[in-house]
Amino acid sequence: MQNNKRSLWSLLGLIVAVSAVLAYVAADNNVLAGLINMKPVPAGPVSAGVDLVQDKVLVGSDGQVAICLTLTAAQIELPKDRPVQHADLVIVLDRSGSMQGQKLNDARQAVLQLVDRLTAQDRLALVTYSNGVQTVFPLINMDDSHRRLVKVAVQKIYSGGGTNLGGGLGQGIATLMQTPSAGRQRKVILISDGLANQGVTDPNALGNMAAGAVEQNFSVSTVGVGYDFNEVLMTTIADHGAGRYYFLENPNAFAQVFEKEFEATRNVAATGLEIHVPLKNGLQLLHAGGYPVQIKDGYAIVHPGDLLSGQQRKMFLAFKVPTDRERDFDLGTFEVSYQQNGQTRNLHSQEKLALACVADKRDVIASIDQAAWGDQVVQDDFNQLKEKVADAIRKGEKDEALKQIHAYEARTRAVNAAVGSAKVAGNLDQDLPSLRQSVEKTFAGPPAAVAAKQKKTSKALQYESYQNRRDKK
Repeated sequence: MQNNKRSLWSLLGLIVAVSAVLAYVAADNNVLAGLINMKPVPAGPVSAGVDLVQDKVLVGSDGQVAICLTLTAAQIELPKDRPVQHADLVIVLDRSGSMQGQKLNDARQAVLQLVDRLTAQDRLALVTYSNGVQTVFPLINMDDSHRRLVKVAVQKIYSGGGTNLGGGLGQGIATLMQTPSAGRQRKVILISDGLANQGVTDPNALGNMAAGAVEQNFSVSTVGVGYDFNEVLMTTIADHGAGRYYFLENPNAFAQVFEKEFEATRNVAATGLEIHVPLKNGLQLLHAGGYPVQIKDGYAIVHPGDLLSGQQRKMFLAFKVPTDRERDFDLGTFEVSYQQNGQTRNLHSQEKLALACVADKRDVIASIDQAAWGDQVVQDDFNQLKEKVADAIRKGEKDEALKQIHAYEARTRAVNAAVGSAKVAGNLDQDLPSLRQSVEKTFAGPPAAVAAKQKKTSKALQYESYQNRRDKK
């Protein structure tokens, strides 16, 4: 079967038909078929393509299917006389007792560097939190007079107290919600080096708080510093807030994060990307490249974040359909929307999508697309494994980590024996032994050393998984 690349309509329609693709033929024969006929439409500033992993699913299997979704933004060449799109940035800085010393000093210096980088038309606000929350300065233009005042205020920030992360996040979000956007690119950047232990601490509640930012067309990025913060919490907030998550082992990299987030505001091609998949005829969206999936009014909704000018991002979406008998599925149509230049663009597919389940296992195996399946294993499956291994290491469960690695290897080798992907063979023969060795090294040595290595290794693996699976490297 040949890889199919479609225009935005073709691709997004395929999302609905996502069942037309299989993540892989697992040991229990998880596969599905798809027949898709879409009319081409003119290309827009955002285009999309899809690689079918395979086009048949076995009756009686678990019905899991996947597609590779590739979103691409056109390179935007702005006229020289066109004004730069300005930014509203809100930094929410942890100043709890654990930030004392180098962490807080480096954070202060990074803020000062950012202040010098912003233009008089850009706006910046700084919120700090410990036991309570303080707005050091509200959202103000960085003209010369404000710049001087801001620098004095930043130098006076001190550390002490607990970690009311939820209070800081809420204030940062409220700062932008209460201020007209005026066509600006807007972001909240949340920084923490410890565990949320004051106010709202539940990851789901904090994630839902960040999701409110998406509804107001701005994003929330998070920065975890050192080895004592909750990486799952910080990832959850960034994912729900359609932003990015950063893991800084060394706090002197603060300035790089601020620079990267600021530069992104200058190069955004499309914001607020939102994909709607109708859940008809038993279709379920299991996961979408690590992004949260919201179910509302019969639709699965995914927010994969902004696309920058000239950027291409790839992610895998896994679905499940009923496979109790041979039959075709009418999966309906889909919708997608995004913001560009302050305007909402809405797209609606018009075609009917049909999928089929078959009873012959040989047909299922023969339908696997080697290249698409190889990409899916290396980007999605393997990084899901790293996330599971990171969780086991964090909990001190060495045997569970090795068990997950063994199960992945057995399952993937069984499929690749039929598919013959060189990319997957390399993953199994090189990447997997390296992961297994990382587990063994982490749990070798005296208890105190092991505890320290658990923190470092689990965070590093989880961050690698986050970046690769969501294609945010």
